[in-house]
Amino acid sequence: MKNSKSGFNWEKEQIFLNVVKGLEIACSRPFMEVNFVYIPLLIPAASVESRRRSSVTSSGNHWCLAVWNVKGRYITLYDSFFSPGSSFVSDYVSKFCQVLSSAFSYLKVPGYVDNLSEIDILWGSYTIQTTRTDCGIFMIKYAEMLMMNKSILLVQQKQVKEYRKQLAVDLWSHGTWKQQNGYETPLEMLDHDYGDHKHVQPICHSQPE
Repeated sequence: MKNSKSGFNWEKEQIFLNVVKGLEIACSRPFMEVNFVYIPLLIPAASVESRRRSSVTSSGNHWCLAVWNVKGRYITLYDSFFSPGSSFVSDYVSKFCQVLSSAFSYLKVPGYVDNLSEIDILWGSYTIQTTRTDCGIFMIKYAEMLMMNKSILLVQQKQVKEYRKQLAVDLWSHGTWKQQNGYETPLEMLDHDYGDHKHVQPICHSQPE
């Protein structure tokens, strides 16, 4: 097959396509069967530093959250470091939108064509971090609040230490439960996940703010 209009040769990108189809990651569902896809986006250090050398995150890399409304064909951004409407972040995410649109076009998903303009980029309402090291925990809390249909504005810098402690406790508790019950995490491959995922209903909830 020739490359798509966007320049992607999807015959050589089967891993990404399998993620979209729900075949690559345990407990996953095909993107086409859910309302929203929560995407943690890592913006590389080089891109961040070229934009804000004086105030980049301490590691250089930067995390933000993108929530893709699959049927509505738009992505809503939540970025604790850059202000809403940042052209830098929008330009970076637009490249990701192009990949998604092209992949859906290749998979013949109705309503999608091999065109960047098929996925719009919107900005949500969110709180801004006041440090240079907390973008990751903000991203996790943003996703948690949205999935629980709670206001993302409740995520505050002054509570970051508690967020980190609670996350550590949750991970430790889950690990302990697995150890006590003799449960081992299976391989990340089809039919080797946390149960019969074919009978699990896709997670659907209200539109994020």
